[in-house]
Amino acid sequence: MIDFKGKKVIVFDLDGTIIDLAVDWVKLKQLLSKRFSKLYDTSCHFNSISACLSYIVEKNDTKELENFFKIIEEHETKTLNKSQKIDETIYFIKNIENFEVESDVKLAVFSLNTRKAIEESIKLVGIKDRIDFKIGREDVRRWKPEPEGLIKIMRYFNVSNDQMVYIGDMKKDLIAGKNAGVDTYLIEDLISYVNHMKI
Repeated sequence: MIDFKGKKVIVFDLDGTIIDLAVDWVKLKQLLSKRFSKLYDTSCHFNSISACLSYIVEKNDTKELENFFKIIEEHETKTLNKSQKIDETIYFIKNIENFEVESDVKLAVFSLNTRKAIEESIKLVGIKDRIDFKIGREDVRRWKPEPEGLIKIMRYFNVSNDQMVYIGDMKKDLIAGKNAGVDTYLIEDLISYVNHMKI
C-alpha cells in the first residue's frame, strides 16, 4: 500500500495516470520519423519519441527541437476532448484532505507530454487549481527514465528525495523514480489505495 507519511510533494505522471490521452501515437511517430529522416539524412528507429529528440539535442539543433515540440503538442491536444479521465486519481486529488497525507502537501505533474497538453488536461478534468507545479517535455533535455524532471521538482519545492513520491503508469516512471531516489508507485497502486480508503 502507498505510504504518504512524511511526503511533502506528490508527483503524478499525466497520460495513463491522470488522464488517458486519445492520441494516435503510431501516426505521430511516423510523422516525426519522416521529418527526422528528411532533415538528418538518417533514420530514427522509434523505440521512443524521446530517443529521437535526444539525437536532436546532441546536434544542438534548438530550432528543430522546438519544431518537434510543436508537432507533438498539436497531436497531444487536438483530440483532448476524446480523452478519458482516470477517476480514482481525480478523486484523490480533489479530495486529498480526506486521505492520509500531510496537510501542507504540494502536488506536481512530471510528464513526457507537452506543457500545453498538461495544462489543458488538468483544466479539462477540473484539477488545475490543485496542481502547484508542472514539468513537461519542453522543460527537460534528458527525458524519462532520466530523473532530471524529478530533480527539478525537488529543487523547486526545496525538498529531499525522501520527502517526495512519484506515481506513474509505466516502467520508465519506476526507473525515473529509482534514479532520483524517490519512492515510486504505479497507478494501479493509487487506484487500490483510493478504493481501500473510500470503504
